Parts: sequence; structure tokens; C-alpha cells
Amino acid sequence: MNTPNARSTSLSPALRRLSDVTWAWMHDSNAWGYSNAGLIASRGQALLVDTQFTLGATRQLLTALEDVCPLDAVGTVVSTHQNGDHTWGNQLLPQAEIITSAASAAGGCHEMGPDQLTQLCQSPAQGRALEYVVEHFGHFDFSDVTVIPPTRTFEGREEVKVGDVAVELIDLGAGHSAGDVAVHVPDHRVMFAGDALFSGGHTIVWSGSISGCIRACQALLDTGAEVFVPGHGTLLDRAGVAAIRNQLQTVADAATSYAQRGMPLADAARLIKADHAGTWAHPERLFTQAAAAYAESGVNGVPSGTWAMVEGMANLMS
Repeated sequence: MNTPNARSTSLSPALRRLSDVTWAWMHDSNAWGYSNAGLIASRGQALLVDTQFTLGATRQLLTALEDVCPLDAVGTVVSTHQNGDHTWGNQLLPQAEIITSAASAAGGCHEMGPDQLTQLCQSPAQGRALEYVVEHFGHFDFSDVTVIPPTRTFEGREEVKVGDVAVELIDLGAGHSAGDVAVHVPDHRVMFAGDALFSGGHTIVWSGSISGCIRACQALLDTGAEVFVPGHGTLLDRAGVAAIRNQLQTVADAATSYAQRGMPLADAARLIKADHAGTWAHPERLFTQAAAAYAESGVNGVPSGTWAMVEGMANLMS
């Protein structure tokens, strides 16, 4: 089992069996936009955890799923959050109920859409932030994507049955996004964590709550799960999840200390990158962690929102 100690850049996804009733669609990649997904199937029923960024990538996923079950058996899609790389293939499963948390659904109102992202990527790259977007997203084809919102939401925890399998939906609250959801299969000790976990890459904090990210890691560990499917990167064991939690706590402590001393956020982010980037991919994401810690420390004027985070990351790379 892998822990998040090294980068992985393979872009060849594969469906991997985790137990008799669980499978993971794994990219083993830390690159932006290549998200993992999950399948739970039992007695002619199936639940899919997340779709993909593009229709082409989602069709590739669905083709692989047909080796396990017919597509019309997929009666439920659980969206771990509303980022496009986990939801923009939802339209290819029109028969499915789409479930997420109430906080996740509310956060979707502030997400950048496929048309907007396409326009950005096709714009002349002027400025560091736009160059960053073009570099990481310009090669994706979002043609014909229609954003399909959730059809049902929940709060707290909810149990659903997939055939004979009990599945627990866990509302993790704000952390990576405005509302993160994990999908736990207790009898098989398998957890589909979405972007509450990044394996081999630094966590990006869109929500402004690094404490929420830390709590989410602990909540995942508290379930007793043994196998964790992260939103990006390779599979994790419990030690790998603990390492992510501990790294987030270390950054939070450092950033909070800098905030209390009155250090400008940009300077703090550079020090944190120098001290805590390690070997994980995307050290520029440490800007979002530092910004979240500053906001939670009560510092006024901390940048927030998607574009402000992109600008901060792009500037930290320079």
C-alpha cells in the first residue's frame, strides 16, 4: 500500500478491485484534473463515487465498469464535492440519483463552469495566473459538457444499501471544498475519500478552512477503514492518511505563528514552501493552506475565492 511520500504522474487509468464488492478507478496521478473514482456493486445494484472531468474520460470509466456490471445497474452517483473533475461526466448517467451533502450542493453555485474554463484556456496567456490555468487545464476538451446538479442532499451521515452492502455517506463539512463527502463501506474497511485526501501531492484548500481539512483526515481515520481511495494519486493506508493530517497540522501551526507575528501572507507562504514542501507534488498549493490558516487566525483582507487562490499559487511558483 502506498503512502504519500513520492510523486506519481502516470495518466493511464485502470479499474482495480479492492474487495468482493468495491473497485477503484485509479489514475495514480497528481496532475490537475485526473481524479479517481469508485464503484460499489452487489446483487444487480451499483453505486458510483464521482465521474470525470470530461465526457471522453467518463466514457472510458463507464466502459471499464461494464466489466463489473451493466451501466443501467448504476442507480446512484455520489459526488464527493462539486469540482468539475469529479462531476462533469454526470450527464452520462441520466438514470442515476445524484447524491451529495447540502454544503457541497450549495458550494456548487460558486464553481467555475466548463464554458468559462474553456474561455480562460483559449485566452492569450497574460499574467502568471492565466499561464498557470492554461498549463494545467488547456489540454482538456470540455465540449458538450452539461453540468448536472445533485438530485438529493443529506447532512451528517446517511446509510444507503447497494444490494446486500451497507454504505455510509459521511458529510465532512468544509475542507478541500465548501462541502466534502466521503463514502465508507464498513464491512470491507474501504473508504472513498474524494479530495479530502491527496496522495503524493499537497492538499488544495478552496474553502478557507485548513482546520476542516485536518478534522476530515481524523474523521476518516476514526471510521477504522484500512484502504483509502484519495481524490488524486495512489491508494493510501492508515499511515498515509495520518501523514497527510500531520503535514496539514504542521503547516497550520507555522502559518498561524506567522500570522500572529503580523508577517504578510505572501512572505509566510514562501517560508512555508521552503520548509515544508518536501517531495510532494504541487508545493504551490501551500499558499492555499497558509491563506486558510491566516483567515482562521482572524487576519483581515486574506484573499479568498477561486481566482485569488490561483493567483497566489502562480505567484508562489515564481
